[in-house]
Amino acid sequence: MTNFFGNKRLIAILIGLIVLIAVMGATLKERPVPTWPERFVKDSVSFVQGLLYKPTAMVSGFFDDITHIYNVYEENKALKAQIDEHAKLEAEVNALRIDNEKYRQMLNTKDSKLRGNETYAADVIARTPDRWNNMLTISKGKNDGIEPNMAVVSSQGALIGRVQSVSAFSSQVELLMDIEQANHISALIQGTQNIYGVIESYDLEKHELIMRKIPKVKDVVVKPGQYVTTSGMGGVMPSGLIIGRVSSVGDGDYGLTQTARITPLANFYQIEQVFVVKRNFVVQPPPQEQKQKANKAKK
Repeated sequence: MTNFFGNKRLIAILIGLIVLIAVMGATLKERPVPTWPERFVKDSVSFVQGLLYKPTAMVSGFFDDITHIYNVYEENKALKAQIDEHAKLEAEVNALRIDNEKYRQMLNTKDSKLRGNETYAADVIARTPDRWNNMLTISKGKNDGIEPNMAVVSSQGALIGRVQSVSAFSSQVELLMDIEQANHISALIQGTQNIYGVIESYDLEKHELIMRKIPKVKDVVVKPGQYVTTSGMGGVMPSGLIIGRVSSVGDGDYGLTQTARITPLANFYQIEQVFVVKRNFVVQPPPQEQKQKANKAKK
């Protein structure tokens, strides 16, 4: 009796498996319209998925946006650093280009306008506002061979002044704008014949040098546009250093001489590099003039 019931259960299980396999086989077949249990299950799953998808998508999108914003921030930061570095490099290249052009110009000046003269190139390292029109400091001194009264010219080769005093590593340069009685400059006007005179002062309003003691004779004719250079007659400065060009001519003291106004070729307000020019033979000034210069240096 027990074996019968046991066999009965086994038979029922087998029948159930057969029915399940048959149902599965029938379900797997292609059908134009799914059965209602399938539709019910699919609709239920779709509804649940719809409820969960939007919140999940919002949370996922929020974190994606944060990641994107952070990535954009890092990229902008890197690009800004590259732009800053590029601007720095461009500024350095421009500075080097300007310096190269200045040194090229100085080399050309030395080879063309200062040939035959012993020169010392120097940088302007100081220029105080209260003495802007009078004095500047250069980077060469006694240890470099600089001596008082040496001529100083701009990087373009135009005379700007003379060395007033020297220390071990720097020198004070007195500009032409500060000409006084004790440091007049012997000059000549170039032409068919050399016309000599003395540069005695500077007109700060018109920015012109005043050249006096020009002979007033029939065969001495001074015309605007003529070049003026140092004559070397003063015994200190070498000859041939360009000063400027004649802008106008008039009568001098008591009508016995002529006075010329000279437009300097040097730009006294923008001087960065200079040449100090040495004269091979220097004539010492008279004792009275030496005393005046010594008193001026003490002041």
